[in-house]
Amino acid sequence: MTERKTVEQLYRGTHPLEEATIGDQLGSLDFVISAAQIERNAWANDDYNPWYMDDSPFGGRIITPVFLASFDATLFYAYYAYPPGGSLFAKQEFEYLVPLKIGTKYTMTGALADIYRRRGRTFYVAAMSITDQDGTEVMRMSKTVAAPVRPVDEATAAPSGADVTETRE
Repeated sequence: MTERKTVEQLYRGTHPLEEATIGDQLGSLDFVISAAQIERNAWANDDYNPWYMDDSPFGGRIITPVFLASFDATLFYAYYAYPPGGSLFAKQEFEYLVPLKIGTKYTMTGALADIYRRRGRTFYVAAMSITDQDGTEVMRMSKTVAAPVRPVDEATAAPSGADVTETRE
């Protein structure tokens, strides 16, 4: 049996999250999704749509929309160090431009798009773009991460994040 890894073992970023600046380039991640990965994901989500398991009107099996949900976290925390107080997944949005297919090489790139504070936490919004092997953009997504897990008292907290200019309510 494989030993479970801690977040510190999984996420090896070196840039402190509290020093994040809007526009930070998070890098890129190349990947090819296999049939076995899709089948495992279908089992985990109890989603056996025939388009993922057999065939689709798009010329082959396609990838379930939620499959890439962990890839952006990998990219985000490959750049930023996991914060000592932990972080929370706050929001995620997907915009598929064309269906993603099994066996195709894709590249995900990302940048920090926004930073804001609310209720004792700082929220970091990463914007991701996924392109296929020909360089055509096939998907856009955003992920919002909140830190710390336990909110801080805003009246006594020291400011962090140079680009934080607003508080959203």
